[in-house]
Amino acid sequence: MSAALATPPQADPRVRQRPAKSQVSQSAPGQRQPPLTEVRTLPQTTSAWPLWLKSLLLLQWGSGGLALVLLASLLPLYGTAAFYQYRWGQTYQALTQLEHQERELLITHQAQRYKITERLEKQSSPPQLIPQTPKQVLFIPRPTQPQLTPRNSLEVVQVAKDDPTVSY
Repeated sequence: MSAALATPPQADPRVRQRPAKSQVSQSAPGQRQPPLTEVRTLPQTTSAWPLWLKSLLLLQWGSGGLALVLLASLLPLYGTAAFYQYRWGQTYQALTQLEHQERELLITHQAQRYKITERLEKQSSPPQLIPQTPKQVLFIPRPTQPQLTPRNSLEVVQVAKDDPTVSY
């Protein structure tokens, strides 16, 4: 019978072996040890990945890239939306301030009109101002404009074209 020789187990080259305690040099605590200079290459794996795993990895890589592109394109969009919302808030605040000023001016105007009428009534012994009633209101009719016919409208256009002061 042939006896099989057992080979001693090989150490994994990726794992760094610690030196035995006898090999460790006793150095002073303040001194540095020289750096390791040996570089080992990892063994090449010859196992090929299956096609489904490669396709999943490709899908993962592509979806990550797509997410990055979408994020990069949405950041400016979010920035412009936030900017326009900020500007809208500023404009709305200015509008409310203008409306408030308008109300104050209307109140001031009405108060001045009231003061003027009071002063005029006090200055004249018989009242010169007559209270307004619907019978005293004059209604002026709106002037009518002549209807333009196509022939008249062409003449108006020709006059406008000949006029050097008209510019378009």
